[in-house]
Amino acid sequence: MVAVPKIEVKSQEVHKYLMEFGWNIDKRRGKYPTKYNYNPSAREQFKLIAKEYCRMEEEKDERQYSTLLDGMARMNVGSRIEPRWNEVMKIGGDLLESGEYAAISGTSVLWNATQSPELKNGYLAQTMDEIRHTAQIGYLNSYMAKHTYDPAGHADARRVRYMNPLWRPCRRALVDGFCAGDPVECSLNLQMVAEACFTNPLIVGLTEWAAANGDEVTPTIFLSIETDELRHMANGYQTIVSIIHDQENHKYIQTDLDNTFWLQNKFITPFVGAVLEYGSVNKVEPWAVTWDRWVYQDWASMWLGRLAKFGIKTPRSMLEAKTEAYWSHHAAWQVATALWPLMMIRIEPPTEKDAAWFEKNYPGWYARYGVFYDVWKGMNYQDPSSNFIPYQWLMKNNVTVHVCRTCQMPTVSPDVYGGAKKARIVEYEGRLHAFCSNMCERMFFMEPERYHNQTTFFEEFDGWNLADIVEKFHGVRSDGKTLTSQPHLESKRMWTIDDLRAANCVIEDPLRKFQSVAIKH
Repeated sequence: MVAVPKIEVKSQEVHKYLMEFGWNIDKRRGKYPTKYNYNPSAREQFKLIAKEYCRMEEEKDERQYSTLLDGMARMNVGSRIEPRWNEVMKIGGDLLESGEYAAISGTSVLWNATQSPELKNGYLAQTMDEIRHTAQIGYLNSYMAKHTYDPAGHADARRVRYMNPLWRPCRRALVDGFCAGDPVECSLNLQMVAEACFTNPLIVGLTEWAAANGDEVTPTIFLSIETDELRHMANGYQTIVSIIHDQENHKYIQTDLDNTFWLQNKFITPFVGAVLEYGSVNKVEPWAVTWDRWVYQDWASMWLGRLAKFGIKTPRSMLEAKTEAYWSHHAAWQVATALWPLMMIRIEPPTEKDAAWFEKNYPGWYARYGVFYDVWKGMNYQDPSSNFIPYQWLMKNNVTVHVCRTCQMPTVSPDVYGGAKKARIVEYEGRLHAFCSNMCERMFFMEPERYHNQTTFFEEFDGWNLADIVEKFHGVRSDGKTLTSQPHLESKRMWTIDDLRAANCVIEDPLRKFQSVAIKH
């Protein structure tokens, strides 16, 4: 039973608080007086903006993109992007586009849910922004497909992503969370957590890494998107302020905030950290430092602190999330390497230079993670003639990778051994469930109907040969045989679908081993 805080906030008190944001026009002398007389009761012109602005904005963006494209093509900008960075942007651009697209639906849901004209204006403005952002990310993916060294993965990401084990946790956090369920939960997911918390390291922090690796296109587009995010954060803030006066709402809001933060964190934290540190040749700063600055200090302390007067607290899982921000991206990349044929990108193992940087900034990295890459390289896993996939090594050595029923992420933090020990296997209504953390288990049993019927990647593809999965989701290049995914960046020794079939790598659902030892509920 969750304790409901006894916070009394009267509606008049909230109204007074909102009025503090007023312009005080009657009391303030204008700095720039006019000879004309304004009507002080004039109302918003937003409906005109909504009807006309979108058309003009679309035209402006198309002209901006055309001009940008022309300039970048003449300067041959695409050739300066580090190939390794180009690869991670295939998956990064695709998943971000999914989130922006879902945000269109989410803000429409919010527009429908409120009666307040001012809130409707704010939500509708955001809907227009999200349409624009979706188009901008589409432009970015299109540019990368046409002007970088390898278009495979950029050009067909929307079709190929369904074979990627990371698509499910992404969909749970960035798609379902933004537009499905209660409208206020959508606001918490999209505006209060994703945009106010994680867009700073994702969209602002990533631009520095992109520029350091020769990518001048992504910063141009991402910083244009980020200029809209403050308006979206204000929408989330205003949503909270608009519901907090009702004591009945306090039964839900803190729990919903705790849950939305945890689900977003479980996917975004390891994903962004892996993109930055493993997708870069030139590194900027440790992801753990970036996460601490933007998530822990800025969002959890300053942004949420503004809501403390209404009884809103920092999510209960913040300290656990802070610990996971140190290791989880290393473990996620390790699993991605083990299942490289499904990742729709080329994955290069860490070089000696990378390994030295990781060990310096994450003492103990080699013992936990680096040794795996050396063992797999010793088995020549990058060469098609080896007929060897690292996932087979994990299974042969009983290194179990479960997928959490609630967040859908692999249970690998702090590392693949520790994740297997930490995972809790539970039987509920005749079905086994693996949980990566106490928080995910708690969320499941608070609302089992929400998660019980979700299938994990390993359950859906139990017994499938990797080659069959790749063929089903069109994970081959235009020649019909060379895999989109590769375990290296070279133009030679490319794996084909025949090489993958010769490896005879079959997915196994690890839950089948736990039939007799699971805890029953």
